[in-house]
Amino acid sequence: MSIEVLTADKQGSENLQRWAAMGLPVPPSWRLHREDVLDVDSDDLVQKLRALPRMFDEDRYWVLQQGPMNPGSCRESLLNLDSDNALAAALRAIFRREQAPEHVIIQALPHQKAAGVLFTRHPLRQDLPHMVVEGVADGNSERQRIIFDEQGRLVHASHDRGSIAEAIPHQQILALHHALKQNFDRPQAGEWVYDGHRLWLLQTLPVGSLPAPREAWTRRAGTGLFVQAESPLWYTLAARWFKSSFWEPLVQKRGWDRLDKIEPYRRQHSHIYTNCAYFLALQDGHPGAFRHVPPAWQRLEPAATAPLYSSFQHTLDSVSLAAIARKVRHWQKPDATQEALWHSLMQLDALGERLSKIEGRLSYLVVPDMLVNEQAPLPLQALTTRIELNLLLDLAAGNSLLAKQSSLRPGSDPVHAPLVEKPAQASSLNACRRERRLLAGSRDISGPVALLRQARALRIALGNRFRVLLRDMGALVVNDGLLQHPDDIYFLYFDELWQLWMGLRLPASASHETIADRKLRYLDDSLQGAPDWKMDQIGYGFGGGQRISPLMRGQTLVAGKVEGPIRRVCSAWMLNRVQPGDIVVVDQVDASWLPWLLQAGGIVISQQDPANPAASLAVEFGIPAIWSASDVMHSVQDERTATLDAEQGTLELQTSHPVDTGEEDE
Repeated sequence: MSIEVLTADKQGSENLQRWAAMGLPVPPSWRLHREDVLDVDSDDLVQKLRALPRMFDEDRYWVLQQGPMNPGSCRESLLNLDSDNALAAALRAIFRREQAPEHVIIQALPHQKAAGVLFTRHPLRQDLPHMVVEGVADGNSERQRIIFDEQGRLVHASHDRGSIAEAIPHQQILALHHALKQNFDRPQAGEWVYDGHRLWLLQTLPVGSLPAPREAWTRRAGTGLFVQAESPLWYTLAARWFKSSFWEPLVQKRGWDRLDKIEPYRRQHSHIYTNCAYFLALQDGHPGAFRHVPPAWQRLEPAATAPLYSSFQHTLDSVSLAAIARKVRHWQKPDATQEALWHSLMQLDALGERLSKIEGRLSYLVVPDMLVNEQAPLPLQALTTRIELNLLLDLAAGNSLLAKQSSLRPGSDPVHAPLVEKPAQASSLNACRRERRLLAGSRDISGPVALLRQARALRIALGNRFRVLLRDMGALVVNDGLLQHPDDIYFLYFDELWQLWMGLRLPASASHETIADRKLRYLDDSLQGAPDWKMDQIGYGFGGGQRISPLMRGQTLVAGKVEGPIRRVCSAWMLNRVQPGDIVVVDQVDASWLPWLLQAGGIVISQQDPANPAASLAVEFGIPAIWSASDVMHSVQDERTATLDAEQGTLELQTSHPVDTGEEDE
């Protein structure tokens, strides 16, 4: 009788041979032919089988692969047999069938302590690159689930006791995940068993339920761009600037014909989404674009190197920003006439295009590429304007007088009023004594980051000029009976503003009822937040704080432990709700929000982004904080009491609902 040992072979006829050649932990395997089994009597067959697995003792079992479960299926039907006699009987029964196979595969395994399936990508969420492991462990027959993030950290465990997370060393799970991900170009579902010492792979097959999306949009764009809800007018101004002065020239220069007619932006839920097709095109040469590409579109590894940002280009950008700064600084408020106001609007519009060409290059290409390997937050002074930093330091020194006199606006969109304007959010700013610990900057990135900070300051200054101009324009059309309130002008799209201004009539698309509805939706979206991704018209990463997770994990940023109410901040309109001692949960943050975030008892950040000002604030002022707490914005609820243990990297929510006091937020 001849029993064929299946050795590792990249060109082998059996999957097991090819998997073993990939370095996957395949158990000892053999191929048995029909005639060899039927020509041997039962006792001899049992003896032959018993002599095969020399590496295991008698406490073992057999796995018999019976071929595809269904016609056309990639999945093998696996039969577990607990003895040599049972295997021999099963082999003889299979080969005596009328349509018996010519051969079968058998595998020997020691007694298992746990078994299940490893998904190299989340089987239900196309937006998450997380690895999901499902299975059962000895002593706990319930099906369990554990989830690891893209950095290999355990972020979820469905069971506290008898968990497979405790039974199996994480290094072995991560090693299997890495091997599957590196050797297959599609997400895999690997069936595994654990014998108490080693993890074994029985089979793996593509996850058919995870196709790549045809169209994908992300709410995260560049470094410091579009971090919150944007009014319709600012969207049509800023998005057009970046499209015409940055994206379109880049598409032509790179020869991306497929993107020639593809829009880079769209506005949904009052947030600006960027077309991931642009990041997909950038991914091969720009490692910083990797995290803006949906998991199904990501390369196995980010690009290794990035194009050099030359000293010549740095000097050219610096000179250009200085020229734009002079233009912005010398801008004069025009006479309140129809012609003068529109002419001034066009001047500011042209400056916006010039600025966006430079800011686009810095924000989308240069700075993200340079931050790929940064593990710590950037210094605050590298991310904040002079006004923002001065106000922050004044509050940290225990003073609040400057807050009432500051011209700070919590965003570049002209819809945001400066603190000196009444009513404003200055009343919600409280002095909060904290000692600052200065951090050293990075020599390699300080130049581009400083230019990006300068470009951002100019965008805010440009927004200041637009606000002055638009208030006069709004007042003029209100006097003419065309709008009901000067602020309504922010809720017109640019083409509607043009029709209103040139035709002296309110276009049909922007009736008074429509404008009122836009304002209401804008504020709702600002307070609620928006999906992180849109893939094939489906939103991902959004639960509105209704899908509560009792325990979330992140990575320690600043050690410490604090208890307090949760406060989600997804736009500037949430800032006046922040109270001293709150555990503030954020995703993207504008540096202008930091004076309010200084009051936080703890900070939880969804991403690990070294350019996130909230991370820099936490480190420099010693606020307990964790980051890389994936999906946390959509897994917590305002006012719910929680405990942030930053040393352990956990945020634990109380399971009871907060008590309704009957009071409303102001």
